[in-house]
Amino acid sequence: MLINGIEKWAPRLAVKRAVVDFSSPNIAKEMHVGHLRSTIIGDALARMFEFSNVDVLRRNHVGDWGTQFGMLIEYLFENYPNWEDVGETAIGDLQAFYKASKQRFDSDAAFKERAQQAVVRLQVSFYN
Repeated sequence: MLINGIEKWAPRLAVKRAVVDFSSPNIAKEMHVGHLRSTIIGDALARMFEFSNVDVLRRNHVGDWGTQFGMLIEYLFENYPNWEDVGETAIGDLQAFYKASKQRFDSDAAFKERAQQAVVRLQVSFYN
């Protein structure tokens, strides 16, 4: 097997190219060990495809801009109208911002409406 090369043992698949989209954690929250599952599965699938001579395009989709981003955008605009006031705020503080924005979203109908409109504005400006 090793003398003639391992490639001859690879199965031949009908596909020539494959896109493997994996991981894609919610970037409005901190990553945790649970995100490893989809990353490991995606990497294993990509390696199996590559072993079978399939051209693999590995992708991590970071475009799931749903309600959580609208809540964060609206919360940060209201609490930090001058973005420079945020200063050296760590990415870990994003979790605190998310929790505060979620509480506000659940308790304030006007804030909820503004947050939903922020998502629409974000998606329109990104996709156009």
